[in-house]
Amino acid sequence: MQNLDQIRAAKALDSADATSRQTVSKLPAMILQNGLLAAAAFATEDKTARAEMGAAMHATASHLANSQLGISILTNKPTPKEMMTALSSAQATAFDLQRATTESLAFLAFLKRFTTKKDKES
Repeated sequence: MQNLDQIRAAKALDSADATSRQTVSKLPAMILQNGLLAAAAFATEDKTARAEMGAAMHATASHLANSQLGISILTNKPTPKEMMTALSSAQATAFDLQRATTESLAFLAFLKRFTTKKDKES
């Protein structure tokens, strides 16, 4: 059985190529200031300028869907839309949202470590 850090690292390694460090660096602050649900909605909005941010949020939602994490309301809900629906439903408790937020921040710390820094092209 893997510990939480191993689970986070494995998923972050799989997802690191789809995003950049600059993009991932913005998400934790957005989550802390606006909440996980608002940050997920913003990141996955249909805008091509936020494609990498959306990819990072997809990776986060996919990570939270892992049954080994013990967030039962998010098990088998690997997309941000499913995550937002589950966490905003009447069955979700404040503890579920708090746990998902904490785990998201921990996962994004790993994802940031494994991304490569990309410079903006002119």
